[in-house]
Amino acid sequence: MASPCVNVCVMDEARGLCRGCYRTLDEIARWSVMHDADKRAVIALLEARKGATPGSDPCG
Repeated sequence: MASPCVNVCVMDEARGLCRGCYRTLDEIARWSVMHDADKRAVIALLEARKGATPGSDPCG
């Protein structure tokens, strides 16, 4: 399963999320060893995290 990384790797210190892919540092670090079911669970959270972030498009 492909990583949700969009190569905008900047952490939002207040939220503890990457501003590009909306994953936590733990999720980023563990991605390569996660089972697909766990990856799907993380991906399911990403849209909600993105929607909860005003002006959240890191690309403009």
